[in-house]
Amino acid sequence: MSLDPGPAELAQAADLEYDLIVVGGGVTGAASARDAALRGLKVLLLEKDDFAAGTSSRSSKMIHGGLRYLETYQFKLVREGVKERELSLGLAPHLTRVAPHLYMVYEGDSYGLGMLNFALTFYDIFSGQWRQRRHRMLSPKQVLAREPHLNPKGMKGAGLYYDVLTDDARFTLDLVKGAVEEGAVALNHTVVTDLVREGDRVVGVVATDQLSGVSHRFRGKAVVNATGPWTSRLVAREYGRQAARLRPSKGVHLVFDKKDFPLGTVVFLRSPNDGRVTWPTPSIEPDRVYVGTTDTDYDGDPDQVEPNEQDITYLLNLANHTIPDARLDASHIVASWAGLRPLVAPAPGTSVGQTSREHKVEVGPGGMVTISGGKLTSSRVMGRHVVDTVVARLGLPARPYSADRRPISGGQPQAIAQAQADLAASDVPAPIRERWTRYYGSNVEALLAEWRDQPEHQVEIAPRQVTVAEVRYCVAQEGCRTLDDLMTRRTSLFFWDRSGGLTAVEALADLMGALLDWSPQRRAQEISDYTAKVCRHRPGYQPPAAEPAEPVDPANPSI
Repeated sequence: MSLDPGPAELAQAADLEYDLIVVGGGVTGAASARDAALRGLKVLLLEKDDFAAGTSSRSSKMIHGGLRYLETYQFKLVREGVKERELSLGLAPHLTRVAPHLYMVYEGDSYGLGMLNFALTFYDIFSGQWRQRRHRMLSPKQVLAREPHLNPKGMKGAGLYYDVLTDDARFTLDLVKGAVEEGAVALNHTVVTDLVREGDRVVGVVATDQLSGVSHRFRGKAVVNATGPWTSRLVAREYGRQAARLRPSKGVHLVFDKKDFPLGTVVFLRSPNDGRVTWPTPSIEPDRVYVGTTDTDYDGDPDQVEPNEQDITYLLNLANHTIPDARLDASHIVASWAGLRPLVAPAPGTSVGQTSREHKVEVGPGGMVTISGGKLTSSRVMGRHVVDTVVARLGLPARPYSADRRPISGGQPQAIAQAQADLAASDVPAPIRERWTRYYGSNVEALLAEWRDQPEHQVEIAPRQVTVAEVRYCVAQEGCRTLDDLMTRRTSLFFWDRSGGLTAVEALADLMGALLDWSPQRRAQEISDYTAKVCRHRPGYQPPAAEPAEPVDPANPSI
């Protein structure tokens, strides 16, 4: 079964009974599906939008222990996080990068250098790699020698330590691809509209493909609700009433050009607005820096989470406090994004910043397993907790657990080395080779095949080294079905390109339309929807004037 099955495969999939139906294609659902598939279970993964379209493409793009959680005594969460950080380097070497961090101390902060040194010592020990990545305490002079543009006023020093940066959307996608490689069926743009019951027991779901309108009934021995900020909606269907589970917290980030915001090290420091810990971060993309994050209660529609003027003002103030000489305003913003943390609802009176990031697994009255809370870093642990619960509850025969030893799709070290050697021996230009290796790991072998297939596939069709070969690969092998899928979660043009890829949107729509047999109306709607999204995430941005593109023959979409 492919990541994007055709109608015949889909009809066949609907005739099966699954051991596990996972609802929600974010990082938690993807990790659960992969874990279950590795144990030999029959798995169906359903996502109402696109894989990683919710929180899992809108995080701070870090795999970390959460040093700041030591302030609220969440020692278990921190210990788990640093262990998962180290594990991720082996499971997803193509998508993870160890990055230095400076935890700043300024006059008036609630902690001093001594307390920070003490906390960082625990952080090192928890990781099990304290000899390899041991922290150091730096004086103001040492900090400014490393990052000369940082605000020197009131600086007392910093702790230099290490955490991991990642591409959260591609990390989630490769978990999904890993599940499919082990036999799982994964469907995006497929919304669950109802639960199937036998008596009081939940035994499946009714789901509709939102792009074709076709509905299917899928049966499963267990149904898992891993829908993140949408958790309460599915829980309400099981209980037959509203059943609050979450306290969603909104997190916003702004992206800047590194020339405007010259920062080479991740910096943790207190916001001048409210004293919260925040983190300006040099992206994995070498020319971009992003500044985050807000942490505010959110009670709106989880499908409509976007930055507002207050969020933008807050983060601009933070950026200019971090590097005063930058003098940034809204015109410097390359892009922005906003997402929801699906935090488990705490006891009354708890502030959103102190709300636990730990997860919770519950079995409802109909037998549906619901997982809530957690974060990207703990996705493997969360997936294991889910599958352990299902296997134990139903007595399913399963192979031994192996998700902590088997690299995710594209992450096998020997295969990566071979792919890099094949790329080096090819005629693919160096910047494209670097991009492919960083985004796709060993799966670049499939991109290389597309590149070699026809000379037209070697055309750079969009900014930031995006080629026709890459677009064709994403459509054929990564379930890419809309412009937003391509721009936001496959190529990341939405995040890192100043135009969000709109300078190439006509040509990209032509290519995708030819590959996916879009009607003229569908093509126009795709462009309109994506253009509107880009503009909503760039203050005052005006999209480039559309230029007529050469039509692509649907019978021969070679380009």
